[in-house]
Amino acid sequence: MAPGAPHLVVRQVSKRFGAAHVLDRVDLTIARGELVTLLGPSGCGKTTLLRLIAGLESPDAGSVELAGRDITRVPPHRRNVGVVFQSYALFPHLTVYGNVAFGLKSRGRSRGEIDAAVGRALSLVHLEHLGARRIAALSGGQQQRVALARAIAVEPDVLLFDEALSALDRKLREEMQVELRRLLREVGATAIFVTHDQDEALTMSDRVAVMFAGRIEQVDEPRIVYARPATLFTLGFVGLSTRVSGIVAGSNNGRVEVDTAVGRLSAIGNFLIGSPVVVAVRPEHVRAAPETAGNCVAGRVRSIVFHGSNSLVEVDAGAATTLLAQIPNDVSAPPRVGDEIRLCWPVAETFAFPMPEAGA
Repeated sequence: MAPGAPHLVVRQVSKRFGAAHVLDRVDLTIARGELVTLLGPSGCGKTTLLRLIAGLESPDAGSVELAGRDITRVPPHRRNVGVVFQSYALFPHLTVYGNVAFGLKSRGRSRGEIDAAVGRALSLVHLEHLGARRIAALSGGQQQRVALARAIAVEPDVLLFDEALSALDRKLREEMQVELRRLLREVGATAIFVTHDQDEALTMSDRVAVMFAGRIEQVDEPRIVYARPATLFTLGFVGLSTRVSGIVAGSNNGRVEVDTAVGRLSAIGNFLIGSPVVVAVRPEHVRAAPETAGNCVAGRVRSIVFHGSNSLVEVDAGAATTLLAQIPNDVSAPPRVGDEIRLCWPVAETFAFPMPEAGA
């Protein structure tokens, strides 16, 4: 979805813990009704950013605005923010009803309002028949739904999910991704989801914010983050890719010619001649082909990993270079380990990135 009017605005937010600079001048704007995922490795700052929005941490610099109000120094209980934690943080001594009603009671709602809100929230997560059940008697998936119902019941301005599905097994997690996406759309919720799982981020999000070392590397629609990564880090963190180092030998109209250890490759990019770069392509664009159009490299098949309708083929191209190709399994003569093979891919799907500095 295209972003509309700003609903949550994080502006130039920085945060240190001792000598560690966890967030470095982060900017992020989220529209009402949008689901944005903060994606990145452990320690990149995504959970700290979520806690700053929730009011569980305070920034050293910058501001946070929600629904037109500056909440930078507003305490958590006055922010109207719903949080679903990885551990769910449910009260074991209360029933399902009691857990969902907790936030409503603390806000001084009447019994009639509480009953109506709890009933509505439990119906949305399909647990209306379990209101009297104790938390200990629920499965992991049911507990996750209770935590979600509790957050929804208070009608927050924004819902925050901190690795909320990571405790579930893979099959249930995938089911809950679809269900949660449906539910958030149904209630029109604005939501921020923190995860290190690339598939989860691409499946659920309106936009993905890829984070690294306390900064946002790229924020865009999932398909753009995957197909047109803005940085080498985003390319490597979101999906598989072949990467070959080289030196720019020619540059013209947004296209560069790069001399590499496996020959000259053409790529999309703007660099000065002599610049050290990394040339990259996604494996689904690489095919075993006899033609000479585009970029072509010969090598020997090192390994083949079956993935249902296709296989991921790893090819040793010499000079310490490995190419990845996604080959359909319905081809008449599939490659075998040890085969010599020629791989080709289009220049339009080949991108050049600045060579990272040593130690970066």
